[in-house]
Amino acid sequence: MTGVSDLASIDAQMDLARELVPNAKNIGLIYCSSEVNSEIQANMVKDYCKANGLNVVEKTVNNVNDIQQTAESLAGQVDLIYTPTDNTIASAIPALVKVKDARKIPVIAGADIMAKDGALAALSVDYYKLGLETGELAADILDGKVKPADAPIRHQKEYDTVINKIRRMQRPLEFRFLTLLKLRQNLSEIGIS
Repeated sequence: MTGVSDLASIDAQMDLARELVPNAKNIGLIYCSSEVNSEIQANMVKDYCKANGLNVVEKTVNNVNDIQQTAESLAGQVDLIYTPTDNTIASAIPALVKVKDARKIPVIAGADIMAKDGALAALSVDYYKLGLETGELAADILDGKVKPADAPIRHQKEYDTVINKIRRMQRPLEFRFLTLLKLRQNLSEIGIS
């Protein structure tokens, strides 16, 4: 089996969260328990946090109707919220962000669309680049350069960092690392100009 995965590096996403909110010790983790992809990412987040001395407060939802109440339940317990690439959460990210804005808790997400919809930041795959990588793999297979059984699953090497400018302007102290972030090759800022 071979292919190209659209799973972004959880370690890189959590590193970004720690750069943006360096004093965060308690990480809220919200995801839909019925999405296998989210379960896998949540386990990776928990492993990262354990290895880095961070506490995880894990909450799951069954559908979009659970998100607001679940977000409210994290108030006072966490320094930031992380949500993986999760279809249920992504469809209701404005509701999650509204609750967190009231409590001044930043939301870091696993998909760029979530930053565009109100999360503070996201580190995400670039589907155009993934398409190119997939095309290269297919060409290598068709040209006989590699057998599908011998080709490992490929992952994107560089990710897009998206900062929501509106959220950044609301949290200037946490952005002392923004200069360093701008040195990253794939940083973009969305929001007001």
